[in-house]
Amino acid sequence: MLQNWNRRSVLLGAGAGLLGAASAALRAQPTTLVPISDMHTHLGRRTRANSQLDLAEQMKANNVLLAAWAYATDRAYIKSTADGIHQVAEPNPSKIALAMRDELRMSHQYAQASGLGMVLTAQDVDRAMAGLPSVVLAAEGTDFMQGRMSLLDEAYEGGLRHVQLVHYTRNAVGDIQTAAPQHGGLSDFGRGVIRKAQAQGMLVDLAHSTESSVSQALEISTKPMIWSHGWVDKVPGSYDDKLGYLRRRLSLGKARDIARAGGVVGIWGLGMNRPSREWPVGRDDPKGYAKMVLALIDKLGPDHVALGTDLAGVGDGASVNSYGDVRRVIQALQDAKLDDATVAKVSYLNYARVLKESLPRA
Repeated sequence: MLQNWNRRSVLLGAGAGLLGAASAALRAQPTTLVPISDMHTHLGRRTRANSQLDLAEQMKANNVLLAAWAYATDRAYIKSTADGIHQVAEPNPSKIALAMRDELRMSHQYAQASGLGMVLTAQDVDRAMAGLPSVVLAAEGTDFMQGRMSLLDEAYEGGLRHVQLVHYTRNAVGDIQTAAPQHGGLSDFGRGVIRKAQAQGMLVDLAHSTESSVSQALEISTKPMIWSHGWVDKVPGSYDDKLGYLRRRLSLGKARDIARAGGVVGIWGLGMNRPSREWPVGRDDPKGYAKMVLALIDKLGPDHVALGTDLAGVGDGASVNSYGDVRRVIQALQDAKLDDATVAKVSYLNYARVLKESLPRA
């Protein structure tokens, strides 16, 4: 785990550079809209939400400079049910690897045709912060690997730079929040995935991992990691909780551990027909989303909270459904009298910082 003195110097150094690039971006904009970074979006991909919005158009219209464009690698093997999302079939090793190759190839083609930057190096983050809307190719789950480390090399060569260890399908890497544990946290293979990903230059994402997996990842990690999307409660979720959103809880204790290691925790855009005491956010409710962001800032501090909208990923139950809605979240933060520096960190700088620290330099 990063030592406290070293982590603080890294944070200050990276933050200063990004602030300079961000200031240039603001000067280049025809408006004074605060930029946005999103640690987790499916907008423009094939998802159960079937959003018809175009990612590039949405990013350019709403000053979104950095978006982790997530592909759920197990999408063909899971199904949404009344109580949440569950695995319904075992992945075919050949088909799931081929689907990953195709998705990476099509993502590059889309970004190029749409005028979006592609983030591959630390310098690409700087270019994004200077005003070029850019995507980071993200895998939601390492299921495409099927226990084959060589496929991580292949995905890296294909442009993958943000890797989430698990999703809704049991795999060889580690336990998931929504099914009974089988590894006791991370497997030996999973530990190897983290080491290799960080050595290559990928950001490791702990979302959907169990508390044990998070603890074990923090013990071996050499760089800050993130929990890209979800929510934080006093207690963690359990695979046998009644509803899916309860299973997806990250405990405040583990969120603080991620923060102490220099990482960032993202709040998702889940909305509910009947908001609960635990998650009091409704559908089409950017102000409710903003309240949850504010609550987490109070608990973790402004350097460790970010947006992980899960746009087009949370189905019909979303508090935000477009980057226009996310813009309303930022406005709600400003209306709450949050200072400009904190708004900037949460809106776009925190994700840019941890991503830049993970990526190789050109």
